[in-house]
Parts: sequence; structure tokens; C-alpha cells
Amino acid sequence: MVPTKGPYPEDGSSSITRDEKILKSREAIGMEEGATDIINSDDELLASLGYRAELKREFSYFTVFGQSFGAMGIAPAIAESMIFSLGSGGPPGMWVAQLTPPKSRAFCCWLAGYMNVLGYISIYASTIYAATLILGATCSIGTDMEYVPNKYHNYGMFAATTFLTFLMTCVTTETLHKLNMSYIFIQLAMLLSFIIAFAAGTPSELKNSSSFVFSEFQNTGFWKNDGWAFMMCFLTPVWVVSGFESAAAIAEEASNAAKAVPFAMVSSLVTALVTGWGVIVTIAFCMGSDVIAIVETELGQPLAQIAFNSLGKKGSVAILVFLWASSICNCSILMVAASRETFALARDHGLPFSGFLRVLQKNKTPARAVGFVALITLLEGLLMLVNTIAINSLFNLAIMGLYFAYCMPLIARLWFGYFKPGVWYMGDTLSLIFSVYSIIWMTFIFTLLLFPSYPNPNAQEMNYAIVVLGAVLLFCVSYYYFPKYGGKTFFTGPVRTIDDVVVENSEVSTNLARKTAKEREADTSEPDSKGPGGAKEIGL
Repeated sequence: MVPTKGPYPEDGSSSITRDEKILKSREAIGMEEGATDIINSDDELLASLGYRAELKREFSYFTVFGQSFGAMGIAPAIAESMIFSLGSGGPPGMWVAQLTPPKSRAFCCWLAGYMNVLGYISIYASTIYAATLILGATCSIGTDMEYVPNKYHNYGMFAATTFLTFLMTCVTTETLHKLNMSYIFIQLAMLLSFIIAFAAGTPSELKNSSSFVFSEFQNTGFWKNDGWAFMMCFLTPVWVVSGFESAAAIAEEASNAAKAVPFAMVSSLVTALVTGWGVIVTIAFCMGSDVIAIVETELGQPLAQIAFNSLGKKGSVAILVFLWASSICNCSILMVAASRETFALARDHGLPFSGFLRVLQKNKTPARAVGFVALITLLEGLLMLVNTIAINSLFNLAIMGLYFAYCMPLIARLWFGYFKPGVWYMGDTLSLIFSVYSIIWMTFIFTLLLFPSYPNPNAQEMNYAIVVLGAVLLFCVSYYYFPKYGGKTFFTGPVRTIDDVVVENSEVSTNLARKTAKEREADTSEPDSKGPGGAKEIGL
């Protein structure tokens, strides 16, 4: 139960009685009064980690797949990433809590939570900005360049898109389930339409040869060292595939989450590998050979120029409108992830005004957390009023925040050794190899993201991602250690919202441990003939 003011009071006082707290906790996890069993295996596992289920479980495997695949939004994401690539908590907090010793647990969870929230809000904001540029370029093509949006027009479209996705996210879990299902078909339809339209509509004089596509290397950036320029190319796919892990952010709303969430991540990445390769190859074959002209287009969006060259005015407007619509779906999915991460950190009292932000609406949706994400996004969007380089730093900031957060549990696992395998486990050897590889890879990419687009940048050309990241880190550490009122005085890591139930009835704790162990034993000893989520619960 969250107190009405500030963090949990030290004396345990509250505005309601202990019996009322226990009753509310029982209701939240689906227990009848006097019962000792929890009716849902997902809630059992959640309760064994110290949480009661507060969000409705309406999401099937396909919904979670839609979250993971839709968050990547392969076709719109590739198009959006071209504006910078050619031109130049939540789950981590919980994981850190399980993998770190008590002495350092609170601060590590605090830091991981802030970086994760920063990463998800920034990746949402960067996608909103990229969608704004697609819309602006579409309007310019449709008016024969009579209308060219300036930075103030772009911010207006940025704000309007943020508000639109805010409305799309403040719906019931059941509605989100239906939307996520529809996003799968929208994204796949976009991919097919994109590939077919460009392959069929591009004039022969603009089609490139296979040698140009697969063997020619052009350094069109400002870093003249080809080896370094090649490494900087990794930033495009890193941004495009980011968000697939957002499936973990909605685990509390998913059925059979222990299996459905990791399987959704893996299957969405495999799907992205195939479809993304198709989109990239299509663009490379149909873009023409004048790369510089595409990069420096007056439209401000390289793919919009490629579409105009290949499909003409009407064709390019049609495909760009579809691309913008699918990008809005992508933004909505990312806002779901960002708001759930914000809600999770607020539930643990990690954010200022957590008591306000963690309150759910009557339909069990975190609308206040969604509003917080929208507000921070609008503030980050003000960077576009500085210049293009400043707003493009959002792309870097998004990945830096997420990689910072996701490196922490991996490092903690290797350093402290507090690791217990879950239902989805690759085995000791592969798990260790992938953990080490992941840390090395994310550290490498994090380092690349610190560099500006220019070798000797001035104030207008600086990569401002490090400034924003530094400011957030400074606030995070200062707020935690601030005398008398800082996080160190009240933040202890993930708050065990199930404790009132367990203390009242010790048999619940025994049942939780017994049933979770039994489920893990069954999963490791028998193959699952019903698929990753089980036919009964997720309809596979």
C-alpha cells in the first residue's frame, strides 16, 4: 500500500488499517478471503519476487510479440534512422535487485531504474521526432515544395503526435491487446507494400547493380577514416532493432509471461532479421547511385527523396503516408513500454512524486505515468529548436540509457554470482558466453555513441547526448545522496507489495516456493508440447 505522502513511513503508520491493507492485497492478486492458494501461476511467480499483480493480464503471446516486433517497427525505423545514419525501474531494476548483494542493492536499483526510464522515454521521443520528419517531407512533396516546415512547425507536429499517441496509450489493457494484434498486421503490410512498391515502381535507370549494393563502400560522413566510418555504421541497426526487449515491460500484463516474453523477443528478432534484410536490400537496389544528393535533400528525409525519385509524387505520398501511420503505431508501442517502466520505478518510490505517478485509473492503466512520459518527451523535443545536431542526439541518448541499464544486471551477475536460472534458460555455458559478449558489445556501442558526427565539433555540431546523460546521472546521484531527503533515506530497491499477504498467512509463502519450483522442474524435464505460452492461455 502506497502512503499518501512521501516514502513508506518508518513507524509503519498508514491512513488505513492493517486488515484493510491485507484485504486489498488479497483482492489484487486474486485471492478469496481465507484462501491460501493464488489462482494464477503468473501471479504466483510475481508474488515470489515480492510483488502483487496490479495490472490486468490481458496479453497473449501474440500481443507480446506485437509489442516486441512493433517496438522495432522495421520499415519505419529504417526510414527514420536514415536522417542521422546517412548524414554522418522496470525489468532492469528488478534484475539488479536479484543479482546484487544487500549492501549495494538500493543504489544499483536506483541507477538502473533511472537509466532505463531515460532510455525508453528517449527512444520514444526520437521515434516521435523521426515520424514528424516523415510527415513534414510528405507535406512538402504533396505541395510541390511550396510548403517546407521550419523548426517551429516541426515542434508543433512533434507535440501533436505526442498527444495522439498519449490518447492511443491511455486505454484499457483489453484494448491495448487488440491494438497490439493489429500492429503486427500493419507492420507486416507496410513491409510488403514497401518492398513491392519500390521493386516494381523504380525506373530502370535508378536501379543499382548487385556489385554496387554488396561490394561498393562509400564514406559520405565527416570522419575520413574508413575503418572508423564503418564502425559508426553499426549505430543504424542498433537503433532500428532497439525496443524488442520492451516485451519485458509488459510482462505483468501477459499470460504465462515466463515463457511468452522471452519467446516473443527471440521470435520478433528472427522476424526482424528476415524483413529488415529485405527492406535494406530493396532500398540499396532502388536508391540510385547519387548518395550525396539523397543525403543533402531539401526534404530533410533521405527516404522521402528516394521514394519521390522512384515512385513520383502520388506514389511517394501514398507510401510515405502509410509509413507515417505505421510509425505512429511504433510510437504508441514505445509509449506503452516507457509508461510501464515509469510506473514500475514510481511503484518503488524512485521518482519524484512517485505517490502520484504510481496511481492506476479505474481501468487499471497507469495514465499518470503515460502523462509523465508525454511531458518529458515534450521537454526533450525542445532540442529541435536548437538545431538538427542537438535533436539527433536523442537517437544516441536512447540507446545509451538502455545499454547502461541492461549492462548493470549482466555485470552484477558475473561479479557477485547471485544468479538463479529461470524457466527460460540456455544452460550455464551458453548463458555465460552470451553475458560476456553482451557486455563487450554494449560497451563498444556505448563508446561509439559518445562521439559527435564531426571530428572537431563546435558548439553547433556537438553531440549533446553526453550532456543530457550527464545531467540525468548528476540528478540521479545527487538526489539519492541528498542529506535528509535523498533516496538513500527511503529507497530500498523494489518494494515488496505482497508482504502483507505473506505475513498474515505463512502458508502462502510456502505454496509460492513449492509451486514455482514444481513448475520449473516440469519445464526442464518435459518438452512443452503446447508451444511457448501453452495453447490454453495464449492460443497457439
